Amino acid sequence: MQRTRTITLIASTLPVLLIVTGCGQFFPSSNTITSLAILPTNATVAPGVSQQYTATATYGNNTTGDVTSSVTWSTNQTSIATITSGGLLTGVALGNTTVRAQSGSVIANTGVTVATKQVSSVTIAPLTQTLSLTLGPTTVQFTATATYKDGTTGDVTSTSTWNALPTSVATISSTGLATAVAVGTSTVTATAGGVTSNSATITVAQ
Repeated sequence: MQRTRTITLIASTLPVLLIVTGCGQFFPSSNTITSLAILPTNATVAPGVSQQYTATATYGNNTTGDVTSSVTWSTNQTSIATITSGGLLTGVALGNTTVRAQSGSVIANTGVTVATKQVSSVTIAPLTQTLSLTLGPTTVQFTATATYKDGTTGDVTSTSTWNALPTSVATISSTGLATAVAVGTSTVTATAGGVTSNSATITVAQ
């Protein structure tokens, strides 16, 4: 006599239950950062020169957004380069270090080299400024930007040598802050890397 076998499939829905309970792990929410990208990558800056970095996030729904001001910025060796909470890096001493942007557990890194770079030109701004001895403003902040032989640029405001002539009309600090002294006209220049900038004009009125 031949026996018959009966098989009951009581666990047939188990795979479906596993997929449902694991769904949140495989599909991050639209506001969850899944990756970060830093620009510029592998940059070279000169000592005392600043370079602005940006961070772009990719979210769970594949959209992207600028998160430069919300990530945590750092460098591996602050003796070579420092970076602010807004992503502004400044070269300190010759060498190589790593720039890091972090949001939660998501991290992006890129290298940075601090090296001497040959300046090809220096540009200062503003080109013209009127100051007043009585009605104000009595001061103006100048900025200096260097263009290097490799085509890159850098802020050299704090490392340039500033001049305002004649000083009897206006004086200028080592960081580019000019102050009115007497009625007249003064010419401002900045020198960085042995290269002198274009001229700017300060007119001082009563």
